[in-house]
Amino acid sequence: MPYLLVEDFRGGLDTRRSNVTSTPGTLVTLKNAHITRGGEIEKRPAFVQLATLPSNTTGLAAANGQIYVFGSVASSSVNFASGTPANVNYVQLAHPSGEELVKVLDTDFFDGNVYAAAQFADGRIYHYYNGTRITDWFDGRARNQFSITAGTAGGTSATGSFQVTGGTANPGDNIRVVRVNNVDLFSSPVAHTGLNTTTATNVANAINSATTTPNYTASASGNTVTITSVTTGVTVNGFAVTVLVDGNATVGSITNMSGGVDNAITNITVDGVSIISGQIPWATSNTNTAALVADAINEFNTTPEYEATSTGAKVNIISKESGASFNNKVVIVTVSGNVTTAFTNSINYLDGGATSNNINGYTPGGFIKPVKTKMYALSDSLLHFSAVNDPTEWNDSNLGAGFINLSNNASGSETLQAMANYFSNLAVFAREAIQIWFVSADAAQNSQIQVLNNTGTIAPQSVVEFGDNDVFYLSQSGIRSLRARDSSNAAFVGDIGNPIDDTVISVIASDQSQAENAQAILDPKNGRYLIAIGSVIYVFSYFPSSKVSAWSTYEPGFVVDNWAFDSEQVLCRSGQNLYSLGGASGETYDSSVVEVQMPFIDASKPATSKDFTGIDLVCTNKWEVSIATDPTDISLQETVATIDRTTYGLGRASLVGYSTHIAPKLTCNSNGSAKIGNLAIHYDMSEGG
Repeated sequence: MPYLLVEDFRGGLDTRRSNVTSTPGTLVTLKNAHITRGGEIEKRPAFVQLATLPSNTTGLAAANGQIYVFGSVASSSVNFASGTPANVNYVQLAHPSGEELVKVLDTDFFDGNVYAAAQFADGRIYHYYNGTRITDWFDGRARNQFSITAGTAGGTSATGSFQVTGGTANPGDNIRVVRVNNVDLFSSPVAHTGLNTTTATNVANAINSATTTPNYTASASGNTVTITSVTTGVTVNGFAVTVLVDGNATVGSITNMSGGVDNAITNITVDGVSIISGQIPWATSNTNTAALVADAINEFNTTPEYEATSTGAKVNIISKESGASFNNKVVIVTVSGNVTTAFTNSINYLDGGATSNNINGYTPGGFIKPVKTKMYALSDSLLHFSAVNDPTEWNDSNLGAGFINLSNNASGSETLQAMANYFSNLAVFAREAIQIWFVSADAAQNSQIQVLNNTGTIAPQSVVEFGDNDVFYLSQSGIRSLRARDSSNAAFVGDIGNPIDDTVISVIASDQSQAENAQAILDPKNGRYLIAIGSVIYVFSYFPSSKVSAWSTYEPGFVVDNWAFDSEQVLCRSGQNLYSLGGASGETYDSSVVEVQMPFIDASKPATSKDFTGIDLVCTNKWEVSIATDPTDISLQETVATIDRTTYGLGRASLVGYSTHIAPKLTCNSNGSAKIGNLAIHYDMSEGG
């Protein structure tokens, strides 16, 4: 009896082809599992909660067996819960004016101590080494802060009206048509009753009984019919109201639709210049609306340029450039509907802009990296580097400190995003360009090696080194790698994410902000690249010697805010929860559901019908097996077996199916580890096959 064999699964997830034409061994779904070095499917370890971290902390870093979290308050105000591992340490990053720390943008280690770039509630960014603020970095940008204090979704509906002024009960006296913006509000004429008041009531009832696009309701008061838009806001304002009559019926005092108001922030100006492209409706909450306002400011280009952050319901408007020239520029926030706002301390202008001898007023950036005895940091188009062996000195060129303006060396580098080691060089990422630089303790030796255009990263924390000759990153077009093509070590862009590009691009399109905040890490113990985008972790198992290059997904049930690697553990933080992937041993498992959906397979005879009779499976743990046999709909699954051990030599599990193709689906929802090695589908050829 013939059988088709799926020998291994080293292809992993692959969405490039249809479910019917995909290669056997690739997968449509591989959830909560990954591919091993041998090409087998293996359930992921559990995310073991190590601690609930104090609410006044944020961020995560780890090195030399120690774990670090951060906050702006004194250590005496930070209380770790009982049971928190002893190696969890708190580092205070104090704002000079006492503002709250809202986000640790990046961390790394220099000489065993934490170097951190941190952002505060006022939008300012400061750098810290071993918990001490580096005063060489000075944020001299002017700013203003306001809060969204009230609002609800929706707004006020537009209304229009007319009066029924005459007519009789004789047949032929009708209100024939009531129309708004060429949309008829009822389908049959309304006869005049002989009384204008009752006729008006009947017209309102006719409007209420009909459904139109857009839709309207109506009410009558005396002989006046008032039409109200179901859709709130300004859209309907100005729509013409038209009333047509028959016979002796008459109407008068017709008013067009007006009075619609959106609950929204309609404009924000700085010194008379609008810094948003259009109104921003209040949505969900004051906090969410503040985030939408900040996004709108960041997305809109103006001269001069402004950017924004949000903290809770507060919005920080920040000049893009440093300098006192921005001070006293008046900020006006215009609202409509029931939205209200308030300036912090009643200050309705930019202030705090100042020049400084410190880094000449350059704005501290949010990405840092130690390279060849120096700390490097990004600031707009500038690649800054510290003095030799001193990450706190950024001004003194005699000690090796300085900067390179990368926008003068290649276009597309006006806003730098991230850095990574590439062989003995430094790869510097913008959104649409990558520059490769040789950097040295001797700044005079710095030189550009290569420029790669039309690629870069949208997510600074997605950039991860894989050894010294490969760098993974998230671009606008999917997950990519920077690697050498030949012995020259010249970089080219590899499409490692190609099998899942369709999925990732769709995720980026649905939520750009979520994608830009993607968090990634390399698990050096297991050789996997993990990139968390929203609540899904995309996992790349890369074992070149075994020819394994396979994607899968983890769905832990939370959003990863930060990753860190501590000796043998991959750690992550979500909110105030600290997790270890697999626990201390790396081999702790839970009952997370593993889902494996194979594409349709056809035994290399796609046009021949077959009687599918059984399945053999190499596995551990318990797997529910279902099959789809309709090549037009893979979702039409029928459960056929439950298998809890390798079936070869024990007798295959029976199944019944008749089709040209079969798509097995395997699900494990049991506790503990689980694997699938391969499977065989037995079949008989149909008559004439």
